Amino acid sequence: MKQSSTGYGPAIMRAQENLLPEDKRLFEDPYSEKFLSPFYKFLVILMRSPKILNFLIKIRERLTPGVIGGLICRTRYIDDVLNNAIKEGVGTVVNLGAGMDTRAFRISGIENIKYFELDFPESQKVKRSYIDKKVGELPSNVSLVPIDFNSQDLGEELKKAGYTLSSKTLFIWEGVTQYISKEAIDNTIKYVAQASTGSRIVFTYILKSFINGSHIPDGLNSLYKFTLKKKNPLWFCGFDPAEMHEYLSKYSLSLIEDVGHEEYLERYIKPKGRDLTVFEIERAVLAAVK
Repeated sequence: MKQSSTGYGPAIMRAQENLLPEDKRLFEDPYSEKFLSPFYKFLVILMRSPKILNFLIKIRERLTPGVIGGLICRTRYIDDVLNNAIKEGVGTVVNLGAGMDTRAFRISGIENIKYFELDFPESQKVKRSYIDKKVGELPSNVSLVPIDFNSQDLGEELKKAGYTLSSKTLFIWEGVTQYISKEAIDNTIKYVAQASTGSRIVFTYILKSFINGSHIPDGLNSLYKFTLKKKNPLWFCGFDPAEMHEYLSKYSLSLIEDVGHEEYLERYIKPKGRDLTVFEIERAVLAAVK
């Protein structure tokens, strides 16, 4: 799965979002800037100037159009899924490859739910140091579960941490699947399918057409070269939305929805009157255990 360094990109974009006027933000996240390295923290300080913030957003839009929109929209979408799960009485949240995710701190009602964050030991060590220095303490309902996804068994490590599959669970798997093999994805989905009926998983994925290079949207050539056209590619796996229903059905998972840039624009960007594009190469799936 993704290594610790990849967690800072989404974190700085969430921190950046929190600098916007309240009526323009897609979500509230006062914690992300607390989990940034000194360099990224310095950038956030600079972006407190609206002129600098808008300038940097425009530069990023010109270089990789839709990336900012895609990341903040997927954050809001998963926030919505989590908020709905809390209202419906979910007992446990399992965040796979959590990186510098802040939902355990900022989502209302999360303090009443068992929350497991899994990530590489080195990533969690860094995050724990930020929590101790800048947040105060780890909430009593939150467990940080160190795991080497390449060599340790997901089910075994969760069991050791006190998780039980009989608890109605929401699994969050954000910004991870493109970094791992199809076999690793299959094994994770297979494990999720063992959870109690009504449990859900929300995960993001990159389009297979981008991974294999058959369709590279305008403006994303640099992203394609950076993630895929190198000796050691960063991304490996993608999906075709047309195949998602059948894929999930193999594991007794029911597809609830598969959303992308069109839904994000209609649900989140346009209602806020934001002049922001959303890239089409990443989508999010919500599925339930039958």
